[in-house]
Amino acid sequence: MLGSHDPAREFLVRACGILVHDQSVLAQEADDGRGGKSYALPGGHLEFGESLAECMSREIYEETGLNVEAEKLVYVHENFYSLKGVTTHEIGFYFLVDLNSEFPMPDKAGYIPSRESHIRMRLLPLPGLPAVALMPPFLRAELPGDAREHFAHPTRHLITREE
Repeated sequence: MLGSHDPAREFLVRACGILVHDQSVLAQEADDGRGGKSYALPGGHLEFGESLAECMSREIYEETGLNVEAEKLVYVHENFYSLKGVTTHEIGFYFLVDLNSEFPMPDKAGYIPSRESHIRMRLLPLPGLPAVALMPPFLRAELPGDAREHFAHPTRHLITREE
């Protein structure tokens, strides 16, 4: 926990990878707590002394066994939200990645093997992203169009404040 001694408040720095494969993006699947599924791009929390790109590559390797390198910083996202009584200010750095290993063959539902038993990795088709519970929600709207344009725009800074 950074920046707060109050257990009801936290500050997080997260580095994530955008891995596009066959008009789909790789995501982590989780139970949403209501009987459905939610998704997030693979990545995790920054460790002290680690660069953002190193964090993103390490987390994706730990979760999938895939070797990736940061190609371009696409989004910087400040996310203000509350969950389970904790108010959070999360800064997420989203990198387009280059894959330096072979992509595993997904099953019919788009799942690929995961190295961590509590994580399921799945390819989500980009055109259907607006209808998927991908978090944070800005990705549902931005990612499909940005991928179509080959992420040609400069890095964007986006802010989401929970209502």
